[in-house]
Amino acid sequence: MKYSINIYANRKIKSFLSELLSDYNLFLFDLDEFQVLEKHMRPSIMILNNEEDFKIMNLEKISGNYLIVSNIKNINFINKKNNFIQTPLSISKIKTLIENFVENLKVYFHDIFIENEKLTNTKNNLFCYLTKVEVEILTHLISEKETNKDFIKENILNIKNSIQTNSLESHLTRIRKKMNQINTSIKIQSRRDKLLIKP
Repeated sequence: MKYSINIYANRKIKSFLSELLSDYNLFLFDLDEFQVLEKHMRPSIMILNNEEDFKIMNLEKISGNYLIVSNIKNINFINKKNNFIQTPLSISKIKTLIENFVENLKVYFHDIFIENEKLTNTKNNLFCYLTKVEVEILTHLISEKETNKDFIKENILNIKNSIQTNSLESHLTRIRKKMNQINTSIKIQSRRDKLLIKP
């Protein structure tokens, strides 16, 4: 599966990152397009090159879904709860750090969060464990809110559309059962060829 990432940076850096992170679905934005989206689940990377860049961002409000990469030595601007990469570093090291950030990101959605393969209800602390495929399906759904079943079959389950199988429905049944076990209010709905997730 290709994870989706927001990139906030200037044009030259966005072009470079598009090549460096070709294994991901990238959504590219200029720094001045940044808005704090509290319910936004997609991991985001900010590339800040100078103090003016820091002034554009409201770093106090951004969540742990953001990774900040900067060459500025004075990092007093950085809120300690945020992830931070100090450059210069080798290209391979930056790529590895970004990959680790995306893989280990906690995904929050209403009364649940996912960390690694553990699904927890934040209201009652009940939890269960998901398989890697279940994590990928649920994380994708949370990120997009609505998705095509064919997309999940092809990109997560690696099943061609031409092949008839109930594999996706079986995975969804198990995910729903686990969500019921932890008493979350979140529901996954099927509508013909689409899937939706709602609180």
